[in-house]
Amino acid sequence: MRLAIISLTLLLGGCASTFDSESPAVDEYTLNTASNRADSAVTAPTSLPIQLMRIEAAPGYDTRRILVTYPDGRVDVLADVRWVGSIPSLLEVATLDQLRAAGFDAHPNSAALAAPYSLRITIRRFDAEYPTTGDLGRAATPTARVALDVTLIRRRDRLPMATWVVSGAVMATENRRATIVSAFGSATNFALTGLASELSAVTALKQ
Repeated sequence: MRLAIISLTLLLGGCASTFDSESPAVDEYTLNTASNRADSAVTAPTSLPIQLMRIEAAPGYDTRRILVTYPDGRVDVLADVRWVGSIPSLLEVATLDQLRAAGFDAHPNSAALAAPYSLRITIRRFDAEYPTTGDLGRAATPTARVALDVTLIRRRDRLPMATWVVSGAVMATENRRATIVSAFGSATNFALTGLASELSAVTALKQ
């Protein structure tokens, strides 16, 4: 009996320790661009089917953390906050929304179809960059920077038809999490608008 009481005391003590060590709640943000904020009007596709390949990421960018960089080259994250999904998965949704809004017959990598073209995207930057002013930029206002490498591939022989780079940069209105996240949405919108515009020019020449 005494042994059972001691065991129960140790068990309850272990549970209390576990609950006390729980990490604080983390706020989650989605990536809002102009295309996914717009009314869901149906746009008739004006292109041949294009399949978006699984988006790749440069080292460090396949994460749910919201990344920040400083002038001395340090990379950090915003505390107690993250994206609702990984950066590549958020960009896949945003890219499909943008392409469809621009009139492309765009499909995700998981779709079972024989599209004549594939679109490959690699994330080169997706971080909030602090300027050189201030205490290593900590009190300054950051700029959200998005940079993507894009390649249009012909499926039948897997040859690249065109390669280009798109980017967007938007300064946050304040050094606060919500405004930094909003700047990421605007910077992404600039980059994806450029992607759709260049894709329109490239596919027009191929048809």
